[in-house]
Amino acid sequence: ALSPKREPCDLHDLVGAALRRCAKALAQHKVKLSIPANLPLLALDDVLMEQVLANLLDNAAKYTPAGSTVEIAAAHYKFSLVITVRDEGPGIPEEDLQRVFDKFFRARTDGDRGRGGTGLGLAICRGVIRAHGGVIYARNNRAPRTGASFIFTLPTAE
Repeated sequence: ALSPKREPCDLHDLVGAALRRCAKALAQHKVKLSIPANLPLLALDDVLMEQVLANLLDNAAKYTPAGSTVEIAAAHYKFSLVITVRDEGPGIPEEDLQRVFDKFFRARTDGDRGRGGTGLGLAICRGVIRAHGGVIYARNNRAPRTGASFIFTLPTAE
């Protein structure tokens, strides 16, 4: 029963805030931004959505080897933005791709460097994104790249 406080928000500002928040976790990673300059505003609760991006970036740092790249990409499609957080870790076991959004579920991979977690981060992400009228899903990157991508949509303020 999440009720977001929607206000116009620029994706660049939102990503910048999330990157500042995750600076320590991402310190040993390269961060690549693929976000066009002319994106429309989003109608969202920026505090909640910053938490979503921070959770996704923290997971990317957790499961990605030092020195590898974490990418945040965005594209505008009709009345929504599609945002992707992509890493170069080991990926997610195929049987866990749907389960990673379940409460208290933690996928076990070779890339998990022992940082604990409750298994609530991605469930929270899904709840916040759904409350904003969007969807989120995970997939493994296609060869030759390794890693996982978390893709979500958000309606624009148009």
